[in-house]
Amino acid sequence: MEKELDEELKRLEFIKMNEKAENAVAVAVAATAATGAIPIPFADAPLLIAEQVALMAKICKIYGFNVADYALRMLAATVLGAGGAAIVGKTIATNLIKLVPVTGSIAGGVISAGTAGLVTLAMGKAFIEVCKMVKLGKLSESDITSSKGKLLMKKHFKDQLKKNKK
Repeated sequence: MEKELDEELKRLEFIKMNEKAENAVAVAVAATAATGAIPIPFADAPLLIAEQVALMAKICKIYGFNVADYALRMLAATVLGAGGAAIVGKTIATNLIKLVPVTGSIAGGVISAGTAGLVTLAMGKAFIEVCKMVKLGKLSESDITSSKGKLLMKKHFKDQLKKNKK
């Protein structure tokens, strides 16, 4: 009886962690979309990466993991690189549009906001999946930033991008 109660408490704690992590992603999506809307060309990129790394750090805290900030930055860079030419191309194009006074700044800001939100959503959800695997014992905490963790993040990130584009 006590073992069953303990298992149920662990299950409920896991559900609560997942909900908190999903909420953190939702807040970060709104924040990065606002950052992406900045009308100054190329000014948003460093801010977006910082916000995405902060999201990953928050998710780590929710799940009780201690992952170094520099390791999360490397993981974010690896994952963003996995998005490939499509993300880079869209980012460059929208920032070039922002160079056109008034209408370009508005249109570029809207497109950039959407792209920033989409990428943050995909990254956040992918990172949650990796953290869930650690909590369920399928990965170790040190695997989060290892080559194994990076491969899983890339896979989940690409899956999320495809899923969220629909």
